[in-house]
Amino acid sequence: MIAIVDYGMGNLGSVEKALRHIGSDCVITSDADVINNASGVILPGVGSFAPAMDELTNRDLVMPLIDCAYSGKPFLGICLGMQLMLEGSEENKIERRETKGFVSGLGIIPGFVRRFPNNGLKVPQMGWNNLTEVTGRLLTEGDYVYFVHSYFCQPANVSDIAAKTEYGITYCASFEHDNIFGMQFHPEKSGEAGLNILRKFVSETKK
Repeated sequence: MIAIVDYGMGNLGSVEKALRHIGSDCVITSDADVINNASGVILPGVGSFAPAMDELTNRDLVMPLIDCAYSGKPFLGICLGMQLMLEGSEENKIERRETKGFVSGLGIIPGFVRRFPNNGLKVPQMGWNNLTEVTGRLLTEGDYVYFVHSYFCQPANVSDIAAKTEYGITYCASFEHDNIFGMQFHPEKSGEAGLNILRKFVSETKK
């Protein structure tokens, strides 16, 4: 059973529908015990970084998610969920008056979330891009996948970068560290390529 984490800001229905379409058992939950006992965990996300961290904190999910990531079970963050797995984000730092220059995240993967530079392209990025320089075991070189975001992940360790894409700059589209996966794009909205990625994630939960 795969736990889809419900903290009030995720694209829950689409993720659940995609998993059921490929024949995977899953449950939408905010129960720490259910998450802990799941064979795999997906942390989706749509919205802003600081409110998302507030919701995870208010629902007492921060430490259970960190524990799950370090437990060795497959753990996948999607879009905002991927960003939350880093140490912090530039998003909302002004509103929160953060003297550190970022809003703290889960800190599962070293690195920070940055805003796209002002280079004449529309932000947020909304649309389809190819994955390049793919090293992640869930991905395939050239996968054509769907992105919606204004910020991008910048892992501290280059070895954690599992794929890149380009939108004015070349940036990390996916990271991978042992059992931990992050995808800036939405596999559940990326057609057959996205379903194949989710199939590979599900297969990781059965090893």
